[in-house]
Amino acid sequence: MKLSSETMITNQIKCHGSIQTTLEDDVNVPDTKPDIDLIIKQNGCLDLTEIKCEQNKCVLRGSLQFELLYASRDDIRPVHNMKGQIPFEETVNLDGLTETDDVFCSYDLEDCQIQLIHSRKISVRAIAGFHCRCEEEASDPAGIDILSDEAVRTGMESLSPDGLHKQFDTIVYTRSTPRTRDVFRIKDEINLPKGKPNIDTILYYEMTPQNLQTRLLEDSVRITGDLHVFVLYVPVDEERRMEYLETECSIDSLVSCSGCNEQMIPDISFQPQCGTMEAKPDEDGEQRILELELPVNITMKFYEDVELSILSDAYSTACELTLSRQPVHFERLLLKTQNVIRVSEQIKADENQDKILQICTASGRVQIDEQEIQENGIALEGVVELDILYVTENDDRPLGSLRAAIPFQHFMEIKGISPKDHYLLQTDINQISVIMLDAAEIEQKLF
Repeated sequence: MKLSSETMITNQIKCHGSIQTTLEDDVNVPDTKPDIDLIIKQNGCLDLTEIKCEQNKCVLRGSLQFELLYASRDDIRPVHNMKGQIPFEETVNLDGLTETDDVFCSYDLEDCQIQLIHSRKISVRAIAGFHCRCEEEASDPAGIDILSDEAVRTGMESLSPDGLHKQFDTIVYTRSTPRTRDVFRIKDEINLPKGKPNIDTILYYEMTPQNLQTRLLEDSVRITGDLHVFVLYVPVDEERRMEYLETECSIDSLVSCSGCNEQMIPDISFQPQCGTMEAKPDEDGEQRILELELPVNITMKFYEDVELSILSDAYSTACELTLSRQPVHFERLLLKTQNVIRVSEQIKADENQDKILQICTASGRVQIDEQEIQENGIALEGVVELDILYVTENDDRPLGSLRAAIPFQHFMEIKGISPKDHYLLQTDINQISVIMLDAAEIEQKLF
């Protein structure tokens, strides 16, 4: 007799670890820039350039890239910009990690504050979180039948030894592919509308992917969505000291991924990097084209449920038969779900802030403060951090900004979940709608 078996292949977490660190430095204003009187808007972006695996730890290298808009009285133009970067090297302890392993790292910039020390120096301080994991492939043989020697020789699986009685069970487990990474580059060109003047200098820009959707095809993934673009620039026309443009570009592209198909369940995460935007001339030689590029790191893993009939018990009346058993751990995907939360709030400007004349743009990020597995779901608590840039009534300080933290609570229903289960949570803002109520109050809605 011979035991016929089938190998159950799963990918399991070998080790994981997280750290939270503070990145800070004092930075001098370049000699080519005028003095800073007031910081209007600030923005930070993490650029992770290297992940090096060592024994029981991994080393992360990269930089915090920051930029700010500020008001100055020392120049004819009242608004200027400044950029810089702070390099970092951080170590994450991962027990069991070896130099040949592959580590996947997600990260978030939880807070980035730029404070004015004096007119020629700023203090940059940011809190960054890094979450690393290493996965390994696990394979376990599962007995699916007992065949006679004659059946093995002839290839007739239906032949069983005389006197053998068998019992079978059907199990369902989730088979996953190894996690892979890729870089998806969003490239586009935007032509200025006819009513906008030519570009002299780009002061500030934001590029944010929104409503990203994925669809699995044979050996590829189709990615669709929108890219929200905001740019503030100095026009060539000296009579108009500042101009801005807010628009959207469509995203529709294919990313190659060998081995995936339409029947699989995707687990895809996006991590936007620091993008670039440049002005270039059109066919008439005028600076009216914005050329942009935004790299997005992608990690991909695919699941499929496998139904397997296994041998659960057997005995023989013709010979002595002993079954060898061992426990096997395998994963089962309980649910993949998507929830939409609507958050709205009315925000008032401080009395010492300039009055709002017109809203330029709004950006935000979701921060989860508490998450807990409860009966049939996950309870979430957090805040939406909102940053609004607007035009003021003050010609000396034509731009102002509002920052607010809006709390929210949500219960994500997942029937059958238990505290022993593990899950992956991804948050994003799909749409921000800001309405000006009066010169000192606005209403915002987020989805």
